[in-house]
Amino acid sequence: MNLMILVPAVLLKFIFNILSFIIKKFSREKPQRIPPANNHLFKLSATVLAKKIRLGELTSQELIEAYIQRIKLVNPILNAVIEDRFKEALEEAKICDENIRDGKITLLELEKQRPLYGIPFTVKEACMLKGLSHTGGSYARQGMKASENGEAVEMLRNAGGIPLCVTNTPELCTGLDTYNHLFGRTCNAYDSRYTAGGSSGGEGALLGAGCSLIGIGSDLIGSIRIPALFNGVFGHKATTGIVSTKGHFPFVDDDEFKKFLLIGPMTRYAEDLHLVMKVLTAKYNRDLYLDDPVDLKTLKVFYLEDMGSSIASVPTQMEIRTCVREAAKHLKYCGSEVEEYTGSLIHVFQSVIVTIMSMKELQLLLDPNDPKHERQWMYELPKALLGLSQHTFGAIFLKFLLYMNKFLKESKEQKLNAEYQRQHFIDLLGTNGVFICPTYPITAPIGKTIVFNMLSTLYCGVWNFFGFPASNVPMGITVDGLPIGLQIIAAPYQDRLCLAVAKELERSFGGWTAPYPIC
Repeated sequence: MNLMILVPAVLLKFIFNILSFIIKKFSREKPQRIPPANNHLFKLSATVLAKKIRLGELTSQELIEAYIQRIKLVNPILNAVIEDRFKEALEEAKICDENIRDGKITLLELEKQRPLYGIPFTVKEACMLKGLSHTGGSYARQGMKASENGEAVEMLRNAGGIPLCVTNTPELCTGLDTYNHLFGRTCNAYDSRYTAGGSSGGEGALLGAGCSLIGIGSDLIGSIRIPALFNGVFGHKATTGIVSTKGHFPFVDDDEFKKFLLIGPMTRYAEDLHLVMKVLTAKYNRDLYLDDPVDLKTLKVFYLEDMGSSIASVPTQMEIRTCVREAAKHLKYCGSEVEEYTGSLIHVFQSVIVTIMSMKELQLLLDPNDPKHERQWMYELPKALLGLSQHTFGAIFLKFLLYMNKFLKESKEQKLNAEYQRQHFIDLLGTNGVFICPTYPITAPIGKTIVFNMLSTLYCGVWNFFGFPASNVPMGITVDGLPIGLQIIAAPYQDRLCLAVAKELERSFGGWTAPYPIC
């Protein structure tokens, strides 16, 4: 690994370990507990609830009211919601119920054309939801509202979904801890002392706390999967290009940025990933065979517990190693051909970092006095350390990395190696193979320390770099009460394999485990 990357990575790992130890040892902060849910509706998936609404066994109004009350009860602990549209959502739910009651829309139309009819969903604030906040957590965009729906949001709306609110994100989606100076910090659903992850941390926290059924998130180097892991829910990063990113902020017209950025679903139940992916890819011009059954007996499974040895990397936590092995063992029991992967991912990290650092025109430190211009990172960094900057450390640090790109160039050999590795995994997985590995090597870190654990994003970032689909799957809770999980990866356009394996692992290992008693 290039010294220009290795030395800062080792230093950051040292800071991460020291700060984590100090906070855990000396912090006297007590975790706030999520209040229990007392409604049977919270036990049911969106897929099941949509069917009940279609058949007249449940009204959309009843469901929407239940989730609104749940959000109001829990959000003071999480701080996940930026702005809501509860009044409008209830009015839309009443219209849904009237249309069904009066026979204005048939059962077949609902099932085929509007499969989310009357179902609530929530949206990451970076994805446009008409009329609601669209700041990206930047002071320079304070008060800005979305003029229209982003395309992914519009597709869920057209499928009958009812949006409830927009949720918190780090400043311009630049960090793995959901914090900004406009709206504050979002807490983990299982323990408020720990990070909710980022950048789709608001969605992750709401879902984990049982306040949402379906969330729309975005993913650059793990921004869907990491918060899904930390909050014990499912999250899917689709194959590059199959889900529209129109309406996302930030966005730059850069080929590398467009290759990395994805919009996708986050859910509490695996079958809802499948449902939402069908909606989000309905206009895509290639058949993804999402409804084709997957025979686990013909599946090839490769698994990896750790990315590879490096003085800069954080070793995989034992509970996460165990759940990777247990998942592989279960799939072998189901008849799949299972093999431990003996290679390493560590050598791809430099290509991932260099590619991210080479993204052009990515403005992060927007000047509140003149949003068309940026402030200089070298002036903002000392101000941030003193708590005087209007920008977060995550945004400043990423801008520093972009600046350092002028001193770090990827060699022709490294580019060829990255291309070789991508093709290697395409050939390895084919049309009937999946790869199991950690989503992140440890459970949710305490406080804001995750900003210093840079190298661990490789587990997710490499699949953005390759353009492969990947799903986070919750696999239980540690003795400390924090969720653990893993990710399922497949070759491009084989999203259905990720979704099918996620559903099987949920059936066998339980999936989402509520951080409170379910009454």
